[in-house]
Amino acid sequence: MLRTLFIVTGLMIGLVNVSAQSAGIVKRQISRNAGVVRVGPSTTYLKAGLSLEEVLRVLGEPVAISEHQSGHRFVTTYEFSRGRNRVLIAEFVNSILVSSRIETRELS
Repeated sequence: MLRTLFIVTGLMIGLVNVSAQSAGIVKRQISRNAGVVRVGPSTTYLKAGLSLEEVLRVLGEPVAISEHQSGHRFVTTYEFSRGRNRVLIAEFVNSILVSSRIETRELS
């Protein structure tokens, strides 16, 4: 009985070990065969709450700035050119980002 317990325990340890090694091999093969290394996201993600300075540091100088009143607050809108006829629209209240979106514009 004790001999059977040792054999079963040994087999279980062996199976777990082989399984762990197989998972590592698959991961290495996938990363080795990847042709492109991605350093960051392909688009720019902004989150509400960023300061105007932080957004300008990431996106650079805007191509247009406008201001309008929404209810009792003033909203400042910055437009940033993003390529392929796209414009990122960032809206700020008191120099804090409240929303952003991408729009596609036709060439004039």
